[in-house]
Amino acid sequence: MNYSDDDKALIMLSYESSYPRKRDALDSADSPKELYRDYSHADVTIEEMNRKGIVAITLNSKYYPSCLKNIYDPPQVLYCKGDVSLLSDTVKRLAIVGTRRITRYGKDVTREFARAFSDAGCCVVSGMARGVDSEAHKTVLAENGKTIAVLGSGTDVIYPPENAELYEEIASKGLIVSEYPPGTPPHAFRFPERNRIISGLSEGVLVTEAGAGSGSMITADLAIEQGKDLYVVPGNIFSQASKGCNDKIKELQAAAVTCPEDIIKVGKAHGDRENLAVQLTLEQARIISFLEDCESMHFSELLAKSGLGVNELTALLSEMEIYGFINKLSGNYYAIAQKL
Repeated sequence: MNYSDDDKALIMLSYESSYPRKRDALDSADSPKELYRDYSHADVTIEEMNRKGIVAITLNSKYYPSCLKNIYDPPQVLYCKGDVSLLSDTVKRLAIVGTRRITRYGKDVTREFARAFSDAGCCVVSGMARGVDSEAHKTVLAENGKTIAVLGSGTDVIYPPENAELYEEIASKGLIVSEYPPGTPPHAFRFPERNRIISGLSEGVLVTEAGAGSGSMITADLAIEQGKDLYVVPGNIFSQASKGCNDKIKELQAAAVTCPEDIIKVGKAHGDRENLAVQLTLEQARIISFLEDCESMHFSELLAKSGLGVNELTALLSEMEIYGFINKLSGNYYAIAQKL
């Protein structure tokens, strides 16, 4: 691959660890190439990438996925190893994330959803961490599906080390992605940073099992901030492994799903809105009528207007969101998703 001076400048900028400095640098120049006079550092990196089968998709490239350009602090460079066509805007991508300390329940749930997503033609995005991430990748690969692993280290640095075989299989059949230059070690602070890429690349994010302090809750919050669909699988109320998921449901921040079809139906509705057959129940029609005359309405106001109980309204709104009739916004507000 040939790299322009703008590409080389962005590669050099990717070595900068501070996002504010990166933003300030790019804002100060009309084009990235104005930031440097000497590109020898980038040339050395490109030689190393060529040896290791890595390509750099820069923010300046036509191959850079448009969904990432719209997030806060988009990565200047995506260092890729594998099938870069999986970054195409035409590819439907869904993320599966969750706890590293996966239980038998978490394994069963993750495999069920990953298998269904793959069979439906979706590319599954995850982080190749222990637990849920690894189970998701392995299941998709066993189905001969496509998967993307977003690393918290350089694209050539395998972490955790026991996933070496999984890494090689993803690199040959799917795609390894990182915003960090080759050789970057997997320091702890980089994993929350990479989570914005997992959610940013995906149309929706599914958390299959996660404790309250799980790193996947960071991904869940980022999905909400980025306007992505967030789904969680409810778990045993006595299990700490599912507390994060159950809390998201209780806080009305995510759609609870109990089977893959709950999510796959949403994707079909979003992808074919004009042909969506709308057959509203009486209660659904009342909710739509409340939302028609305003941009959005808070859950508490809908509660007062509808006369329903909290649990009844929550279930009704979740069902309407799943069918693509309404969107849940930040702050527990709701809005019509399409003109019905």
